[in-house]
Amino acid sequence: MTINSASLFALGTTNGAAQPHGNEGSKTGTVSSTAHGDGTFATTLEIVNGQKTIDKVVTYADGTQKVSERVVTVNDDGSKTITKTNKNGKTTTIQESQVKNDDGTITVAKEVTNAKGEVTEISGTISRSHGEVDKTFTCTHSGGLSETISRQTIHDGNVTTHIKSGTGYYGNPIYNESTWTTFV
Repeated sequence: MTINSASLFALGTTNGAAQPHGNEGSKTGTVSSTAHGDGTFATTLEIVNGQKTIDKVVTYADGTQKVSERVVTVNDDGSKTITKTNKNGKTTTIQESQVKNDDGTITVAKEVTNAKGEVTEISGTISRSHGEVDKTFTCTHSGGLSETISRQTIHDGNVTTHIKSGTGYYGNPIYNESTWTTFV
């Protein structure tokens, strides 16, 4: 199983500029990606009875379209259950817990179950400083192979840059960069 960029966004506590801020609302804007070129996005956030629903559509000039709905529920113990459904109706479920450390970093543990029932264990840390979020994760799938992912998110006004790098399950290099500009 391969965790794609969209899945890793779900690993953090925010999804960059592509996600509305505050309790509810919508955002639209442009995106430029090293993987798919230029495109547009639209995101809507709604909170009902404490459950957060995020609908997102990204359309790239190369014809690629990514559609997803994420439903985030905070459990009684403070952990989260995230259910993500893609445009084909396939669902991924993420069980997530976070612990804030004395140094200000956050330790994250996740169990991701994809539509086929395959489980990936994810652990790592998140640190924040001056509009920048740095995440480092190790992902181990049920077959025992591991990959390491570093993700840097930089906010500058209404522009957010995401940089993803690391080493894949089979030792292949991972690199992707995208810039998201939110219309104000």
